[in-house]
Amino acid sequence: MQKNIEGLREQMVAKLKAAEAIAAKADDEGRDFTDEEMAEVKELMAAAKQLKGEYEKANAAETMRTALKEIGDGIAGGRSAKSDVHPRVKASGGTDWGETVVKQVSGPHGYKGILANGTVAVSVPLDPEPIRSDVPVLTLRQLMPNVQNSTGRFAYLRQTTRTNNAAVVAQGAKKPTSVYTLTRVDDRVRTIAHLSEPIAKQDLDDVGMLRQFIDQEMRLGLDLALEDEILNGDGTGEHMTGIANVSGSQAQAFSTDVLTTTRKAVTKLERYGYMAGAAFVMTPEDWEAIELLADNENRFYYGGPQSSVDPAARRLWGAPVVVTDAATTGTAYLADWRQMRLQVRQDGVLDWSENVYDPDALGAGSGASDWERNMLRFRFEGRFGLEILRPSSIVEIDLTA
Repeated sequence: MQKNIEGLREQMVAKLKAAEAIAAKADDEGRDFTDEEMAEVKELMAAAKQLKGEYEKANAAETMRTALKEIGDGIAGGRSAKSDVHPRVKASGGTDWGETVVKQVSGPHGYKGILANGTVAVSVPLDPEPIRSDVPVLTLRQLMPNVQNSTGRFAYLRQTTRTNNAAVVAQGAKKPTSVYTLTRVDDRVRTIAHLSEPIAKQDLDDVGMLRQFIDQEMRLGLDLALEDEILNGDGTGEHMTGIANVSGSQAQAFSTDVLTTTRKAVTKLERYGYMAGAAFVMTPEDWEAIELLADNENRFYYGGPQSSVDPAARRLWGAPVVVTDAATTGTAYLADWRQMRLQVRQDGVLDWSENVYDPDALGAGSGASDWERNMLRFRFEGRFGLEILRPSSIVEIDLTA
Protein backbone atom coordinates (compact mmCIF):
# COMPACT_ATOMS: atom_id res chain seq x y z
CA MET A 1 0.00 0.00 0.00
CA GLN A 2 2.82 2.43 0.87
CA LYS A 3 4.36 1.85 -2.57
CA ASN A 4 1.03 2.72 -4.24
CA ILE A 5 0.80 5.93 -2.18
CA GLU A 6 4.29 6.98 -3.22
CA GLY A 7 3.42 6.19 -6.83
CA LEU A 8 0.42 8.52 -6.71
CA ARG A 9 2.54 11.27 -5.23
CA GLU A 10 5.23 10.86 -7.90
CA GLN A 11 2.62 10.98 -10.67
CA MET A 12 1.13 14.15 -9.19
CA VAL A 13 4.57 15.80 -8.96
CA ALA A 14 5.36 14.78 -12.55
CA LYS A 15 2.16 16.41 -13.85
CA LEU A 16 2.91 19.64 -11.99
CA LYS A 17 6.51 19.72 -13.24
CA ALA A 18 5.31 19.24 -16.83
CA ALA A 19 2.93 22.19 -16.46
CA GLU A 20 5.69 24.30 -14.91
CA ALA A 21 8.02 23.45 -17.81
CA ILE A 22 5.46 24.75 -20.34
CA ALA A 23 5.04 27.96 -18.33
CA ALA A 24 8.82 28.40 -18.03
CA LYS A 25 9.26 28.01 -21.79
CA ALA A 26 6.65 30.71 -22.48
CA ASP A 27 8.29 33.03 -19.92
CA ASP A 28 11.76 32.52 -21.44
CA GLU A 29 10.40 33.43 -24.87
CA GLY A 30 8.56 36.45 -23.49
CA ARG A 31 5.11 35.43 -24.74
CA ASP A 32 1.72 34.16 -23.56
CA PHE A 33 0.58 30.56 -23.81
CA THR A 34 -0.47 29.31 -27.23
CA ASP A 35 -3.92 27.75 -27.47
CA GLU A 36 -2.34 24.28 -27.54
CA GLU A 37 -0.16 25.07 -24.50
CA MET A 38 -3.12 26.49 -22.58
CA ALA A 39 -5.14 23.34 -23.23
CA GLU A 40 -2.23 21.11 -22.23
CA VAL A 41 -1.57 23.04 -19.00
CA LYS A 42 -5.27 22.82 -18.05
CA GLU A 43 -5.24 19.09 -18.72
CA LEU A 44 -2.07 18.58 -16.60
CA MET A 45 -3.47 20.65 -13.73
CA ALA A 46 -6.75 18.74 -13.77
CA ALA A 47 -4.86 15.43 -13.72
CA ALA A 48 -2.64 16.64 -10.85
CA LYS A 49 -5.71 17.71 -8.87
CA GLN A 50 -7.33 14.30 -9.35
CA LEU A 51 -4.12 12.52 -8.33
CA LYS A 52 -3.87 14.72 -5.24
CA GLY A 53 -7.35 13.65 -4.16
CA GLU A 54 -6.49 9.97 -4.68
CA TYR A 55 -3.19 10.41 -2.82
CA GLU A 56 -4.81 12.09 0.19
CA LYS A 57 -7.52 9.42 0.35
CA ALA A 58 -4.99 6.56 0.15
CA ASN A 59 -2.70 8.23 2.70
CA ALA A 60 -5.59 8.69 5.15
CA ALA A 61 -6.52 5.03 4.79
CA GLU A 62 -2.93 3.95 5.45
CA THR A 63 -2.74 6.19 8.51
CA MET A 64 -5.90 4.57 9.86
CA ARG A 65 -4.49 1.08 9.26
CA THR A 66 -1.30 2.00 11.13
CA ALA A 67 -3.25 3.43 14.07
CA LEU A 68 -5.41 0.31 14.31
CA LYS A 69 -2.33 -1.90 14.23
CA GLU A 70 -0.69 0.08 17.03
CA ILE A 71 -3.84 -0.19 19.14
CA GLY A 72 -3.97 -3.93 18.48
CA ASP A 73 -0.29 -4.35 19.36
CA GLY A 74 -0.80 -2.40 22.58
CA ILE A 75 -3.73 -4.60 23.60
CA ALA A 76 -1.89 -7.79 22.71
CA GLY A 77 1.21 -6.77 24.62
CA GLY A 78 -0.61 -5.46 27.66
CA ARG A 79 0.49 -1.88 26.97
CA SER A 80 2.05 0.16 24.21
CA ALA A 81 5.80 0.68 24.61
CA LYS A 82 5.39 4.45 24.28
CA SER A 83 1.86 4.93 25.65
CA ASP A 84 2.75 5.99 29.18
CA VAL A 85 6.16 7.57 28.74
CA HIS A 86 6.74 10.65 30.88
CA PRO A 87 5.65 13.69 28.81
CA ARG A 88 8.98 15.50 29.15
CA VAL A 89 10.90 12.35 28.21
CA LYS A 90 8.65 11.83 25.20
CA ALA A 91 9.06 15.48 24.19
CA SER A 92 12.83 15.14 24.08
CA GLY A 93 12.72 12.03 21.93
CA GLY A 94 11.75 9.25 24.32
CA THR A 95 13.74 6.23 25.30
CA ASP A 96 13.25 2.49 25.26
CA TRP A 97 16.68 1.17 26.20
CA GLY A 98 15.26 -0.79 29.15
CA GLU A 99 13.68 -3.27 26.75
CA THR A 100 16.89 -3.38 24.70
CA VAL A 101 19.00 -4.14 27.77
CA VAL A 102 16.76 -7.00 28.83
CA LYS A 103 16.88 -8.53 25.34
CA GLN A 104 20.67 -8.42 25.41
CA VAL A 105 21.10 -9.84 28.89
CA SER A 106 18.33 -12.49 28.73
CA GLY A 107 18.41 -15.84 27.03
CA PRO A 108 15.47 -17.53 25.28
CA HIS A 109 14.56 -19.41 28.47
CA GLY A 110 15.05 -16.65 31.03
CA TYR A 111 17.85 -14.71 32.65
CA LYS A 112 21.47 -15.67 32.09
CA GLY A 113 24.01 -15.49 34.86
CA ILE A 114 26.89 -14.31 32.66
CA LEU A 115 26.72 -10.77 31.32
CA ALA A 116 29.22 -8.66 29.44
CA ASN A 117 29.30 -4.90 29.85
CA GLY A 118 27.23 -3.17 27.22
CA THR A 119 26.20 0.08 25.61
CA VAL A 120 22.91 1.28 24.16
CA ALA A 121 22.55 4.50 22.20
CA VAL A 122 19.25 6.31 22.76
CA SER A 123 18.37 8.36 19.70
CA VAL A 124 16.65 11.75 19.77
CA PRO A 125 15.38 13.64 16.69
CA LEU A 126 18.00 16.22 15.70
CA ASP A 127 15.79 18.41 13.51
CA PRO A 128 12.53 19.07 15.36
CA GLU A 129 9.58 20.52 13.51
CA PRO A 130 8.71 24.16 14.13
CA ILE A 131 6.54 24.48 17.23
CA ARG A 132 2.87 24.50 16.25
CA SER A 133 0.12 26.25 18.18
CA ASP A 134 -1.59 22.97 19.10
CA VAL A 135 1.53 21.22 20.40
CA PRO A 136 2.65 21.60 24.03
CA VAL A 137 6.26 22.70 24.52
CA LEU A 138 7.74 20.87 27.48
CA THR A 139 11.52 21.16 27.02
CA LEU A 140 13.91 23.86 25.85
CA ARG A 141 15.53 21.55 23.31
CA GLN A 142 12.21 21.38 21.47
CA LEU A 143 12.58 25.06 20.70
CA MET A 144 16.03 25.14 19.14
CA PRO A 145 17.66 23.33 16.20
CA ASN A 146 19.71 20.31 17.28
CA VAL A 147 22.90 19.85 15.25
CA GLN A 148 24.91 16.63 15.08
CA ASN A 149 28.49 17.21 16.18
CA SER A 150 31.18 14.80 14.98
CA THR A 151 34.40 16.09 16.60
CA GLY A 152 33.59 17.34 20.09
CA ARG A 153 34.59 20.87 19.13
CA PHE A 154 32.79 23.56 17.18
CA ALA A 155 33.18 27.19 16.11
CA TYR A 156 30.65 29.76 14.98
CA LEU A 157 30.24 33.49 14.37
CA ARG A 158 28.25 35.45 16.98
CA GLN A 159 26.73 38.78 16.03
CA THR A 160 27.66 41.39 18.64
CA THR A 161 26.65 44.59 16.81
CA ARG A 162 23.72 45.32 14.54
CA THR A 163 23.53 48.94 13.37
CA ASN A 164 21.53 49.47 10.19
CA ASN A 165 22.40 52.77 8.52
CA ALA A 166 20.68 52.19 5.18
CA ALA A 167 19.19 55.47 3.90
CA VAL A 168 18.16 57.36 0.79
CA VAL A 169 21.28 58.54 -1.08
CA ALA A 170 21.53 61.15 -3.83
CA GLN A 171 23.29 60.27 -7.06
CA GLY A 172 27.03 60.52 -6.64
CA ALA A 173 26.81 60.96 -2.86
CA LYS A 174 28.64 58.78 -0.37
CA LYS A 175 26.66 55.77 0.84
CA PRO A 176 26.31 55.18 4.60
CA THR A 177 27.95 52.15 6.22
CA SER A 178 26.00 49.70 8.33
CA VAL A 179 27.80 47.86 11.11
CA TYR A 180 27.22 44.13 11.61
CA THR A 181 30.04 42.95 13.82
CA LEU A 182 30.65 39.20 14.05
CA THR A 183 32.91 37.58 16.62
CA ARG A 184 34.30 34.07 16.24
CA VAL A 185 33.49 31.78 19.15
CA ASP A 186 35.44 28.52 19.63
CA ASP A 187 33.86 26.05 22.00
CA ARG A 188 33.55 22.37 22.83
CA VAL A 189 30.84 19.98 23.97
CA ARG A 190 30.39 19.23 27.66
CA THR A 191 29.55 15.88 29.25
CA ILE A 192 26.41 15.52 31.37
CA ALA A 193 26.10 12.15 33.12
CA HIS A 194 24.87 10.22 36.15
CA LEU A 195 24.91 6.68 37.56
CA SER A 196 22.17 4.44 38.89
CA GLU A 197 22.21 2.53 42.14
CA PRO A 198 22.86 -1.22 41.91
CA ILE A 199 19.84 -3.01 40.45
CA ALA A 200 19.17 -6.73 40.75
CA LYS A 201 19.25 -8.40 37.33
CA GLN A 202 16.35 -10.63 38.27
CA ASP A 203 14.19 -7.60 39.11
CA LEU A 204 15.05 -5.98 35.79
CA ASP A 205 13.99 -9.14 33.99
CA ASP A 206 10.85 -9.86 36.05
CA VAL A 207 9.35 -6.41 36.51
CA GLY A 208 8.55 -4.68 33.24
CA MET A 209 7.60 -1.48 35.05
CA LEU A 210 11.12 -1.24 36.50
CA ARG A 211 12.62 -0.95 33.02
CA GLN A 212 10.33 1.93 32.16
CA PHE A 213 11.02 3.58 35.52
CA ILE A 214 14.79 3.53 34.95
CA ASP A 215 14.30 4.68 31.35
CA GLN A 216 12.37 7.73 32.39
CA GLU A 217 14.31 8.69 35.49
CA MET A 218 17.74 8.59 33.87
CA ARG A 219 16.63 10.34 30.68
CA LEU A 220 14.70 12.92 32.70
CA GLY A 221 17.67 13.53 34.99
CA LEU A 222 19.95 14.19 32.04
CA ASP A 223 17.44 16.49 30.33
CA LEU A 224 16.90 18.54 33.48
CA ALA A 225 20.65 18.98 33.94
CA LEU A 226 21.00 20.00 30.27
CA GLU A 227 18.17 22.50 30.65
CA ASP A 228 19.88 24.02 33.68
CA GLU A 229 23.10 24.46 31.65
CA ILE A 230 21.24 26.06 28.74
CA LEU A 231 19.74 28.60 31.13
CA ASN A 232 22.30 29.08 33.89
CA GLY A 233 25.67 27.79 32.69
CA ASP A 234 28.36 30.32 33.66
CA GLY A 235 31.03 29.22 31.16
CA THR A 236 33.56 28.22 33.83
CA GLY A 237 35.18 24.80 33.99
CA GLU A 238 32.91 22.23 32.38
CA HIS A 239 29.88 24.52 32.29
CA MET A 240 28.35 25.92 29.10
CA THR A 241 27.67 29.63 28.77
CA GLY A 242 23.90 29.79 29.16
CA ILE A 243 21.49 32.49 28.12
CA ALA A 244 21.50 34.06 31.61
CA ASN A 245 25.24 34.75 31.39
CA VAL A 246 25.91 35.55 27.74
CA SER A 247 26.95 39.16 27.12
CA GLY A 248 24.93 41.28 24.72
CA SER A 249 21.42 40.18 25.76
CA GLN A 250 18.62 42.65 26.42
CA ALA A 251 16.88 43.41 29.72
CA GLN A 252 13.31 44.35 30.53
CA ALA A 253 12.66 45.99 33.92
CA PHE A 254 9.37 45.53 35.73
CA SER A 255 6.75 47.94 34.40
CA THR A 256 3.29 48.40 35.99
CA ASP A 257 2.41 44.68 36.18
CA VAL A 258 3.52 41.29 34.90
CA LEU A 259 1.41 41.36 31.73
CA THR A 260 2.63 44.83 30.78
CA THR A 261 6.22 43.85 31.52
CA THR A 262 6.12 40.71 29.38
CA ARG A 263 4.45 42.59 26.53
CA LYS A 264 7.23 45.18 26.56
CA ALA A 265 9.71 42.31 26.28
CA VAL A 266 7.87 41.17 23.14
CA THR A 267 8.36 44.66 21.71
CA LYS A 268 12.11 44.44 22.30
CA LEU A 269 12.29 41.29 20.14
CA GLU A 270 9.86 42.56 17.52
CA ARG A 271 12.07 45.60 17.01
CA TYR A 272 14.79 43.25 15.75
CA GLY A 273 12.46 40.80 14.00
CA TYR A 274 13.13 37.97 16.44
CA MET A 275 9.61 36.81 17.35
CA ALA A 276 9.27 34.01 14.74
CA GLY A 277 10.90 31.39 16.98
CA ALA A 278 10.35 33.11 20.33
CA ALA A 279 9.19 31.48 23.56
CA PHE A 280 9.04 32.43 27.23
CA VAL A 281 10.85 30.46 29.93
CA MET A 282 9.92 30.80 33.60
CA THR A 283 9.34 28.84 36.80
CA PRO A 284 6.06 27.00 37.44
CA GLU A 285 5.37 29.50 40.26
CA ASP A 286 5.69 32.51 37.95
CA TRP A 287 3.40 30.90 35.38
CA GLU A 288 0.92 30.10 38.15
CA ALA A 289 0.89 33.79 39.12
CA ILE A 290 0.13 34.76 35.52
CA GLU A 291 -2.67 32.21 35.17
CA LEU A 292 -4.23 33.50 38.40
CA LEU A 293 -4.32 37.11 37.22
CA ALA A 294 -7.86 38.50 37.25
CA ASP A 295 -9.58 41.78 36.39
CA ASN A 296 -11.43 44.07 38.80
CA GLU A 297 -14.42 41.73 38.77
CA ASN A 298 -12.30 38.69 39.65
CA ARG A 299 -12.56 37.22 36.17
CA PHE A 300 -9.45 35.24 35.28
CA TYR A 301 -7.67 36.41 32.15
CA TYR A 302 -6.70 32.79 31.39
CA GLY A 303 -10.07 31.18 31.99
CA GLY A 304 -9.67 30.16 35.61
CA PRO A 305 -10.33 26.75 37.17
CA GLN A 306 -13.32 25.99 34.95
CA SER A 307 -11.06 25.77 31.92
CA SER A 308 -9.55 22.40 31.04
CA VAL A 309 -5.84 21.98 31.67
CA ASP A 310 -4.17 22.09 28.28
CA PRO A 311 -0.37 22.43 28.05
CA ALA A 312 -0.76 23.24 24.36
CA ALA A 313 -2.64 26.41 25.34
CA ARG A 314 0.24 27.64 27.48
CA ARG A 315 0.84 30.82 25.50
CA LEU A 316 1.64 34.38 26.54
CA TRP A 317 1.25 37.18 23.96
CA GLY A 318 1.14 34.47 21.28
CA ALA A 319 4.45 32.85 22.26
CA PRO A 320 4.81 29.37 23.86
CA VAL A 321 5.69 29.22 27.56
CA VAL A 322 8.08 26.58 28.92
CA VAL A 323 8.05 26.11 32.68
CA THR A 324 11.16 24.70 34.31
CA ASP A 325 12.72 24.47 37.75
CA ALA A 326 15.99 25.58 36.15
CA ALA A 327 14.64 29.14 35.98
CA THR A 328 14.75 31.53 38.94
CA THR A 329 11.50 32.72 40.48
CA GLY A 330 10.97 36.37 39.62
CA THR A 331 13.03 36.20 36.43
CA ALA A 332 11.78 35.04 33.05
CA TYR A 333 13.33 34.97 29.59
CA LEU A 334 11.88 35.65 26.20
CA ALA A 335 14.18 34.45 23.44
CA ASP A 336 14.13 33.58 19.77
CA TRP A 337 15.42 30.04 20.14
CA ARG A 338 16.04 29.75 16.40
CA GLN A 339 18.99 32.09 16.99
CA MET A 340 20.64 29.29 19.00
CA ARG A 341 21.75 25.76 18.24
CA LEU A 342 22.29 22.74 20.45
CA GLN A 343 25.40 20.82 19.40
CA VAL A 344 24.85 17.11 20.07
CA ARG A 345 27.96 14.91 20.09
CA GLN A 346 26.31 12.03 21.95
CA ASP A 347 22.71 11.91 23.00
CA GLY A 348 21.54 9.34 25.48
CA VAL A 349 24.43 6.88 25.63
CA LEU A 350 23.78 4.19 28.21
CA ASP A 351 26.45 1.86 29.56
CA TRP A 352 25.96 -0.87 32.11
CA SER A 353 28.43 -2.91 34.13
CA GLU A 354 28.59 -5.49 36.89
CA ASN A 355 32.29 -5.00 37.66
CA VAL A 356 31.92 -2.31 40.32
CA TYR A 357 33.31 -3.22 43.75
CA ASP A 358 31.55 -1.83 46.81
CA PRO A 359 33.68 -2.14 49.97
CA ASP A 360 30.59 -1.95 52.19
CA ALA A 361 28.12 -3.89 50.02
CA LEU A 362 27.40 -6.52 52.68
CA GLY A 363 27.84 -4.28 55.70
CA ALA A 364 30.56 -2.04 57.08
CA GLY A 365 33.92 -3.45 56.03
CA SER A 366 32.37 -6.37 54.11
CA GLY A 367 32.76 -5.78 50.40
CA ALA A 368 31.60 -7.51 47.23
CA SER A 369 31.44 -6.78 43.52
CA ASP A 370 28.21 -6.33 41.63
CA TRP A 371 29.10 -9.56 39.78
CA GLU A 372 29.12 -11.49 43.04
CA ARG A 373 25.75 -10.03 44.02
CA ASN A 374 24.14 -10.42 40.56
CA MET A 375 23.63 -6.68 40.28
CA LEU A 376 23.87 -4.10 37.49
CA ARG A 377 24.70 -0.40 37.46
CA PHE A 378 23.78 1.96 34.66
CA ARG A 379 25.53 5.09 33.47
CA PHE A 380 23.54 7.49 31.31
CA GLU A 381 25.35 10.36 29.65
CA GLY A 382 25.29 12.80 26.77
CA ARG A 383 27.68 15.39 25.32
CA PHE A 384 26.32 18.76 24.32
CA GLY A 385 27.37 22.26 23.39
CA LEU A 386 25.40 25.49 23.02
CA GLU A 387 25.68 28.10 20.27
CA ILE A 388 24.14 31.52 20.86
CA LEU A 389 24.32 33.20 17.47
CA ARG A 390 22.63 36.50 18.39
CA PRO A 391 22.57 37.44 22.09
CA SER A 392 20.29 40.38 21.25
CA SER A 393 17.54 37.80 20.59
CA ILE A 394 17.36 37.17 24.37
CA VAL A 395 15.44 39.38 26.80
CA GLU A 396 15.86 38.87 30.55
CA ILE A 397 12.59 39.92 32.22
CA ASP A 398 12.24 41.11 35.80
CA LEU A 399 8.82 39.93 37.03
CA THR A 400 9.18 41.38 40.52
CA ALA A 401 7.45 44.63 41.38
